[in-house]
Amino acid sequence: MPVPQAGLNLPKSTSPGDMIRDAARATEKMNAPAPIGGGGPIPGAGRGQGNGRGSAGGAIQMLTDNEGVNFDDYLRRVYLTVKQNWFAVMPASVQLGDQGVVSLQFKIMRDGSVPDGDPQRVFGSGKEPLDRAAISSIRASNPFPTLPAQFKGPYIELRFTYYYNMPVPSN
Repeated sequence: MPVPQAGLNLPKSTSPGDMIRDAARATEKMNAPAPIGGGGPIPGAGRGQGNGRGSAGGAIQMLTDNEGVNFDDYLRRVYLTVKQNWFAVMPASVQLGDQGVVSLQFKIMRDGSVPDGDPQRVFGSGKEPLDRAAISSIRASNPFPTLPAQFKGPYIELRFTYYYNMPVPSN
């Protein structure tokens, strides 16, 4: 039987949570706003729909250098719009406790539009209804508000991660 070399480090498998933490650390090194997010009960859960255990949360992260422009208010508006549209298409299975994490990446152009082909799936939950609801939340939110006039880039790139019945990691 072969003996491993001393000091040999094998790569560990990366979980979705590890990928999110690594992405947050990489963002800290960039000139980008901190992620915005949170979670809580799904509106309407527990009112005759399932057993009321449904909760959901999301986190939005800007991947583009902000060029010194404060995007906090803009990202808050994007987050709230996406979350509202996401809750509107939330699968009933989530109220019954269905779990998963979905992460999408997309661009918002200067005029607020999302280009064709976006959002792109960074990773999926493995459950089509959960993934579809996340993708629909971005498409239903298009167009977003125009980018701040002080920002001179052609677009910003965002990552939105959706947590179905799972805690949203804190920064």
